[in-house]
Amino acid sequence: MSDVTIKPLSVPEAIRPEDAEGRTAGSFFADALVENGIAPEDNDVLVVSSKVVSFFEGGLICLADVRPSWKARFLGRAFEKDPRKMQVLMETGRVLLAIPVKRIMRIPSVRQMMMERTANPEAMLAGYTRLNGYTFIVPAHAAYLDEAGIDYTNSPEGYITVLPPDPCATAREIRDELRNRFGVELAVIIADTVTSVGRIGSQDVAIGYAGIDPMTRETFSDDLFGVPRSGGIDIVIDSIAGLAGLVMGQTIELTPAALVRGVDHAPERPEDVGRGMGVLGYPPRAMGQMTLHVLIATAWFRILNLLSLQRWPKKTRSV
Repeated sequence: MSDVTIKPLSVPEAIRPEDAEGRTAGSFFADALVENGIAPEDNDVLVVSSKVVSFFEGGLICLADVRPSWKARFLGRAFEKDPRKMQVLMETGRVLLAIPVKRIMRIPSVRQMMMERTANPEAMLAGYTRLNGYTFIVPAHAAYLDEAGIDYTNSPEGYITVLPPDPCATAREIRDELRNRFGVELAVIIADTVTSVGRIGSQDVAIGYAGIDPMTRETFSDDLFGVPRSGGIDIVIDSIAGLAGLVMGQTIELTPAALVRGVDHAPERPEDVGRGMGVLGYPPRAMGQMTLHVLIATAWFRILNLLSLQRWPKKTRSV
């Protein structure tokens, strides 16, 4: 692998709804490349913010135009959420989990931990205990998205931003426009920020891609000692999205995209075009069976663990 470089694409000011009128996301990012003095090359990967892409895809929604249903009003009242926002969330996908953030924040150790991780303790406490008491997790685009990927911040007053309905198709349109503009074969990844499972914080992952194989396909190939390994399916597009996310930031950096150069990747397989993020997800009809098998195996392990009549073993190695 050659040296990897990340070239940020910055803009002078925040993008507003009127800036997207009569323009495409592809033309916006093409102009941004030129304005930042960056000439794309073959095999480059352009990582773009899902939020900015949504501006050009009609994803900026004026809350005044949303008419909440009775269910949205009922659930909004129960979970202390604007019923218009609840309506948009329900239109976007089905809720898998409801996280009672305000109750979790009452746990002293959690509260102290968050106090150590904020630049504005007062705003943080107000945000988690009064303004955003619950977070809903919605599965979409082969990921588990906070609030279905809806962005309530960094939008004009009275607006929210939703993700593109088909991010892979959108990435393909951006890629085609950049190819026509610059005459190069580069890949495009649309990135969004999600909560890191099992850790405090968030990270950027891919919710759409074009022109790149999203994963490696070497499971049960031989390792360094000639033994078949169970790994080898690395999610390449998530790794690249996370790498670019360090440069792009998530709030006020005014860097809606980054060009990543020098990362080895395979081209997108023709048979995968049109399948979207389903290439990375488990088969939908198998999820119920998989969940059942996991629950049974876990219960069986716990039963046998109790039947062993011995405490959990301590470390016995000297090193």
